[in-house]
Amino acid sequence: MRIDVRSFLPNRISGQMALIVVASLIVIHAVVTTALFLGRAHDAHDHPPDELVTLARLIDATPAAERARLMQDAGAAFPQLAPRLAASGPAPEPSTSRDWLVQEIERHLGPGFAVTQAAPSGSSDAPRLIAVRLRDDAVVTAHLTPMPAPPAIGGPVLFTIMFVAISVTFLGLWAARVLTEPLRRFATAAESFQPDGEVAALPERGPAEIRAAAHALNRMRARIKELVEGRTRMLAAVSHDLRTPITRLRLRSEFIEDAAVRSQMLDELAHMNAMVESILVHLRGGNPREPATMIDIATSVQTICDQFADMGHRVGYEGPDHLAIEAHPEELRRAITNLVDNAARHGERVIVRLAAGPSAMSIAVEDDGPGIVETDKEAMQQPFVRGDAARGMNDKSGFGLGLSIARAAVVAHGGTLELIDRMPSGLIARITLPVDRCGTPTHGGQM
Repeated sequence: MRIDVRSFLPNRISGQMALIVVASLIVIHAVVTTALFLGRAHDAHDHPPDELVTLARLIDATPAAERARLMQDAGAAFPQLAPRLAASGPAPEPSTSRDWLVQEIERHLGPGFAVTQAAPSGSSDAPRLIAVRLRDDAVVTAHLTPMPAPPAIGGPVLFTIMFVAISVTFLGLWAARVLTEPLRRFATAAESFQPDGEVAALPERGPAEIRAAAHALNRMRARIKELVEGRTRMLAAVSHDLRTPITRLRLRSEFIEDAAVRSQMLDELAHMNAMVESILVHLRGGNPREPATMIDIATSVQTICDQFADMGHRVGYEGPDHLAIEAHPEELRRAITNLVDNAARHGERVIVRLAAGPSAMSIAVEDDGPGIVETDKEAMQQPFVRGDAARGMNDKSGFGLGLSIARAAVVAHGGTLELIDRMPSGLIARITLPVDRCGTPTHGGQM
């Protein structure tokens, strides 16, 4: 039977934070205790031997007549030192370096004493001969086993502080990552949610609060998707069903004898049919129904310009004669047509400029009309929002869906749609598309 360790951990964030604090205190306590223990061991082995310091002071304070007996007693008490006394004379030749042990013995003895060290014989672990010159020039020698120097970083206290600081830092980073990772997943899932796309369930892991929030988000996303799909199906069904009575009315209108009335009726029915078509396109949200294929975007744009020119509009094209890109042809054609139609209704002259770069291409539709107020540009790209009177909108000129349909199609291609003021007057509607696969443009132009 496999035991899940996570089942023993607290479920709530407060409990996990408390567990982290307790674990931190335990780690710090263990580190400090270990450091103090090691410090005592270091103190016990690394300080200069008290025996030699005490013996040198005792001999220095003893009269010369009694020193021989005292040295016999000291040799019996401290055989490892093998102490020797010389009444006078030079101390053994010192080595070229005075290590920390010699300096510490001299510091503990105080002024009037001089400590030297004879060169060690044999290996580095062999005992060293230490000579202490007393204040009356007598010399006491003893053999001391080499001891390691104290740590260069300042001893066990500094080491403990550094270790605790590093440990707590890494523990804090780990705790922050463990507790914030579910929140990051939560924010990413909320930002990436698209009602018309596939809904991938957010993993319901982590503390109880995070699991409850993830469960609520999953349910909310499912409800929103169901609501949007239901609304879309209903409106699409209504719009589709309106085609049948519109077709019937058009057929009956053909039998109206009065030519003026017949023309007005047919115009109204055409207007209604165009509105139904626009609503159906809008309800798809710009999502392509066709696969992406390689198309000659330059030829498509020129064809659109020629169609508007044939209807009496002054529409020109500037750009390469041919440019192959990978796109959804029908959706992109509808977006460009909507922009050109919008520009032709509000301006006297329209120019469509096509330009290609190494990683992106742009289609700019320029008109010389009154333009759009800066504060209204974002609102104009929303569904069913019409321009003000300055752009000459009327009941038959549009439904407020052209820009929103174009924007949805461009976004579906991973691009952007910008509305830019044109100097001295007019508007530039610029489509920018990232191009993963793009042919070499053949430059030319026509007006």
